[in-house]
Formats: sequence, structure tokens, C-alpha cells
Amino acid sequence: MEVYVLNKEGNPLMPCKPAIARLLLKEGKAKCVRKDPFTIKMLVDTTEYVQEVVAGMDTGSKTIGCAAITNGKVVYQSEIQIRQDVSKKMEQRKMYRRNRRGRKTRYRKARWQNRCYMRKEGRLAPSIKSKVDSHLREKKFVESILPISRWKVETASFDIHKISNPEVGRWDYQKGNQKGFYNVKAYVMHRDGYQCQKCKTKKGKLHVHHIVFRSNGGTDAPSNLITLCEDCHDRLHNGEFKIKGVKSKTKHATEIGIIKSQLKKGFDGFEETFGYETKFKREQVLQLPKSHHFDAVAICCEEGELVDLAANVYFKKHVSKGDYQQTTGSRSEKRIPTGKLFGLRKFDYIHTAKGTGWVKGKRSTGFFAISDLEGKVINPSVNVKKDCTRLKARATTLIERRKAHSSTSQTTVVSCA
Repeated sequence: MEVYVLNKEGNPLMPCKPAIARLLLKEGKAKCVRKDPFTIKMLVDTTEYVQEVVAGMDTGSKTIGCAAITNGKVVYQSEIQIRQDVSKKMEQRKMYRRNRRGRKTRYRKARWQNRCYMRKEGRLAPSIKSKVDSHLREKKFVESILPISRWKVETASFDIHKISNPEVGRWDYQKGNQKGFYNVKAYVMHRDGYQCQKCKTKKGKLHVHHIVFRSNGGTDAPSNLITLCEDCHDRLHNGEFKIKGVKSKTKHATEIGIIKSQLKKGFDGFEETFGYETKFKREQVLQLPKSHHFDAVAICCEEGELVDLAANVYFKKHVSKGDYQQTTGSRSEKRIPTGKLFGLRKFDYIHTAKGTGWVKGKRSTGFFAISDLEGKVINPSVNVKKDCTRLKARATTLIERRKAHSSTSQTTVVSCA
């Protein structure tokens, strides 16, 4: 286990052994500034000599892997779960906002066309921006505890057309299904014969409907669109019938392409590497199992280099800053306790007689549900009114330290950062 060290100005130095950190703290030459990962800050002047530290990042649409090595030894490993709920929460916020405006400002003039941010050049969708920021947040954190010399980042390029149609040939890339049509809507209506695919009528106004809503992971691809008449379209949205669809196969591949381009703008400079190089070094040289944090170790290594693995891996999960829903029920008749309840918030880390974990659900009776980092319920009903200790307050990044040899090993220390 490594203890990370900062100088008096807060700049990172080389990590030290726990025994040395213990002596520095005992003699009053340092103080603890972070518990997990354990970091101390020097209170006396020190030398500024540092060795070369190479950091590597395995980018992803759902999970990020990160590692740092120096002198053939891994001094940091982490695996981060990225938020996947941004689109859903923004749809909920829109619904609450419109409902509130309808109740309180009934005659308010529509102003949806004056949002200049929507026309800003280079604008990213909030869900994509959140994922890009998660990569940059981990980069910033690693640089705050280690004197990183250079970064190596694995990027990937996907053939979206070949993912959708594996049989595509040499010249078929220029002869897609939409060739000769003005837009996707025109192609979908022509494909469906300009008739409703539910009642088979050709009369009245026709709508092009998303089978899987974009908020649920659907896309604007023709395979996710269907033609419906106005009557069937209204009945579908009223819940009178359902249309089954398949989620996009290219959603995450598309997001990785966007993340790659944005990281090249946000990073100060990094050495680009590719998946086949990472796989070869991890399997043939290091002989490690498949995981994101082991991929990050392989990314750091030079060709043929062997390293000593770290004792622990920091598993992280990014969550929202707060929970703002106040009511539930078909008529909003049930109040949801917001803020603190019995001195606790959601995602506070607590220790109870029935287990230790994060607050997953709150009840006004005082019986809470607690879960682990993956959201699996440890105990659905824990009495927090007695025999309960809050170990860490809620934060936007949850951290859990585990043994490095297995991602499913028993947790040793858990905290928030």
C-alpha cells in the first residue's frame, strides 16, 4: 500500500511507505488531508526531486480504467463507473418544470427559442459532456496526488456501418439504404409504404415514431423508427398498446468516438495507444485477466516491460450531486423526504448493526435501505435511529478500496471522496 505525499504548497511528491508516513504524522511534520486514498501533506520544507511517473487511461462509455507506474511498480489503480442517468434525469426535470409553469404561470409567454446555448458552436449533449468530464475529473485527481510525467491513453475507432451491417462490402459504403432520400423521415415513410404499420391505413397525417425512446437509449437510426397514423400515435403514447424494439448496437461506439475527439482537446497532450496493443501486453506479457484497471496497467507499460502490481484497486462511482424530487404517486400525494432525514442523506456511508454500506433508500419511519457500490442491496430495512454511525458524508464520487488480485474480493476500506 502506498501513501501519497504533498509538499507544503500542495504539489505532489513521490509516494512513501505507511511506516514512514506514520513517523511523519507522529512527529508533527505532516498532516492527513485525505483518507482514501490516504494522502498526507508535509508541514516542513522538503526536496522537490521526483522520479518519472507514467499514467495510463482506458477510456470507455460506461467504465474508465486508470493506473500509474514508476520504476516498474504500480502505484495507483482505479476503475470508475460513469453516470448513465443524465438523459433520464433531464427528461424528469423538464416534466416537473413544465408542470410547475402550467400551475403557477398559466399565461406565461413561450420563450423556448431564445436559448443561445442550444446554438453554441461545439455544444455537447449533457449526457456526453458528463462522460467527457468524468475522464477529465479522474485525470485531474491522479495529477493531484502523483507527479505525472506523461500520459498514455487508449483510444478506439469504430466502423459504425460495419457494426450495423457486417456484410457490407468495398463499394457498399457509398450505397446505403438512405441513398436518394432527402432525410431519414422520407426514407422511413417510403420503406413503410406511406401507411400506418399498426392499422395499415394511408389516410390522414402520418408520424415517424421512435420505437425505443431516445431517453431510454434509442437512436434516430431507421431501424428504430416506424410510421404511424395520428390516431395510433396518440393511442401509443396513451399506453393502449406497445411496440417492441431493439436498442441501438452503435450507441456506445458513437459515444466513444465523441469522447476521443473531446479528450484530444481537453488533455494537455498524451501518447495515443490502441486496443490491440493493450490486449497483447496484458495477455502475453503481463498475463493478467480482462478488467479495465488491468488494461490501464498494460497501457502504462512499455513493450515487454514487467511490473509489480499494487496491493489495492480503487473502485469509484460517479453519482448526481443531489436528489430534488419532492413527491410521488399518480397525483403527487406522497411526500418524499428531501435533504437530511434523521441526520442522513442518500449515499451517506453508514455503519449499522445489520451491515455497512451507502444509504440507498430513506423512509420517514427511520428504516433505511443500504447497498454496496454496485447498488446491490445489503439490507432493505436498517433502523438508523439507533446503533448507526455515519462514516462519510455524501459526495459526487463514491470510492471503495478492494484487493487488486480480484475485483470481487472482500472490501477492506470504504469511503467517499
